[in-house]
Amino acid sequence: MVVSPGAQLPPPFERARRVVVDDAVLAHPEAAAEALHDAWDGRHRVVVELGVPAEALRAPEVESRMPYLLDPGFTFARERLHFLIWANNYDARKAGEPVWWHGVRAARLGATQAGDSDILLPDGTPAYCDGGPRRPLDLPPGAAVVHRDSIDAGRLTRARLRAVGWGDTPGPPGGADLDSGQLAAVAHPGGPARIIAPAGSGKTRVLTERIRHLLLDRGYEPGLVTAVAYNVLAAEQLRERTGGFRPTIRTLNSLGQAVCQRRGSWRVAEEPVQREILSGLVKTRGQRRVNTDPLAPYLDALSAIRLGLVPPERAEDLYPDAAGVAAAFPVYRERLHAGGLLDFDEQIYLALELLLGDPQVRAEIRAEAKTLLVDEFQDLTPAHLLLIRLVAGPAADVFGVGDDDQVIYGYAGADPRFLIDFERFFPGAAAYELQVNYRCPPAIVAAAATLLTHNRRRIAKEIRPLPGRAGAPNDLEVRLAPAAELGPAAVDAVQQWAKDGVAHDDMAVLTRVNSSLLAVQVLLTEAGIPCRAAVGPWILDRAGTAAALAYLRMGTRPDRLAAADVRATVRRPSRRISPKVIEMLTRDATTSFRSIRGLAGWLADKDAFARDAPKVEGYAADLESVADAVQRLQATTAELLRLIGDEIGLGEAMDTLDASKGTLDRSSKGDDLGAVRQVAALHPDPTTFED
Repeated sequence: MVVSPGAQLPPPFERARRVVVDDAVLAHPEAAAEALHDAWDGRHRVVVELGVPAEALRAPEVESRMPYLLDPGFTFARERLHFLIWANNYDARKAGEPVWWHGVRAARLGATQAGDSDILLPDGTPAYCDGGPRRPLDLPPGAAVVHRDSIDAGRLTRARLRAVGWGDTPGPPGGADLDSGQLAAVAHPGGPARIIAPAGSGKTRVLTERIRHLLLDRGYEPGLVTAVAYNVLAAEQLRERTGGFRPTIRTLNSLGQAVCQRRGSWRVAEEPVQREILSGLVKTRGQRRVNTDPLAPYLDALSAIRLGLVPPERAEDLYPDAAGVAAAFPVYRERLHAGGLLDFDEQIYLALELLLGDPQVRAEIRAEAKTLLVDEFQDLTPAHLLLIRLVAGPAADVFGVGDDDQVIYGYAGADPRFLIDFERFFPGAAAYELQVNYRCPPAIVAAAATLLTHNRRRIAKEIRPLPGRAGAPNDLEVRLAPAAELGPAAVDAVQQWAKDGVAHDDMAVLTRVNSSLLAVQVLLTEAGIPCRAAVGPWILDRAGTAAALAYLRMGTRPDRLAAADVRATVRRPSRRISPKVIEMLTRDATTSFRSIRGLAGWLADKDAFARDAPKVEGYAADLESVADAVQRLQATTAELLRLIGDEIGLGEAMDTLDASKGTLDRSSKGDDLGAVRQVAALHPDPTTFED
């Protein structure tokens, strides 16, 4: 009940919790909003003593800061307070009977305010107008419920209090064949919920049945429920499984595009358009080599800013090969928008700007997405999570399905904490777990469950095989091999299976990151075994690989050191040589050890560059050590790469660069270097290794 300051309370509310909302609270509404949320979510009586004008609460909130400056947990606190004050409370500020505004609005839709209930529906059925979380309620026989969401949508839809086919005894909604964990999740009463769904546990089945249950059993309006899939393939799979009742299913980008279309007509810009715009804004460093992509770091940095919500200056630190991206970022966006274009990341980022800066857009999109079901929740980036939260609004009715052990988009900013701390982002959320793996035999399930316990940031969970499923002795075999022999060991297994009659297209070689497949792919190709290539020329452009190969070229061809190779090695590892001196080192197309040492001597006599002299001398010594290992010691490729990685320090430099990314599960520069070292064991001659 909302009352004016000092008002007398009717007996049912005399002992209710009282929340005062005055100017001080309005300035810092977080604590009051938390108290009111607890009352609203738990359906406890509460008294709101409203000491500020209603207009002050209703005033639209706008956030003008750039999205990359916000935490994905950002909330419009006053907007949330305003919602909770009026969501499910009587208005008793004036003398006389308290006003139940939901009933008033229902009357405008054709109901009648009469009788002991809130309203009489047009057919004479008594009904209550519910402003609490949309959940089944226990009501007198014959009574109906019309929820606030339906009234907001201009409808008098009767909520179905019992699921069709459910009855009074526990059983699957609509007759669906679900286990107890799946059933509990599907039958979640309402409001936010986190569903932990390990691999093979029926995640898509639960999501499909939840959609069906809400629309068919509970009577939710299809226009108010939106299922959000991570990508187009997942969305199509959901559509196929829910074709009978045609729910609203969007990808994250489609949801972002729907927001953007509220304020303009936009076409999608594919990657060639991105590259064309970028190429006119940035100067890529050095000369372009075969198999290199100088714009790739800029594309990665733009994604980090817009999906990872990384400030542009920080993105420039994280992507050293994307110099100038901070200055290019706003201009890049301006040129996209001038052409009526949005690339995929901009669909999300511009949607955030509109939702943050335009209250009318927020209201419009929320009217169509009162309830959200979000698949692959663990792979949401900070921008995705903020988008979901802004669309969901204060009611936060989000059914999030995912597995914190399966974060595969860490490189884009996805973080398991979004699932682990789900209730922080969606207050009052219920939690459910699916525990049965229907996909794999018992030995695989047990091994996977054991392995996953080593993840440091995770929700402890039980993963069980399907009861009664039999196993076979060869379901799982673990073989250990030294790192340098992993490729040959994998290929040996493939060849043995082929001898046993297993078709090549029934086999898979799996690794943590693609670059680790380099040795396997080379060996399979040399053995004439068909395979779907996972590693392409892109690996030669990766920082660790490119530097290692440049060192090899310089060691095997010391008479002509290419300027491009100097650029690739002089800062890897970092020697803190000034940019001016690096320009001097790379001024000519080719150089030599003698020229580099001569430059060091010249620098020593110049006050402005004297500190760079020993650094350049040390660089020359590193290069000569590689050449000496080739010429005098007849070192193999593997021995040279060990020298470059461990003694010169390229390996430690790549580890430092990886650590600076601050993201999880990224295919790292160290992985690339390790993959090249594995292949080095297969080809000892360093002079022909790169070819």
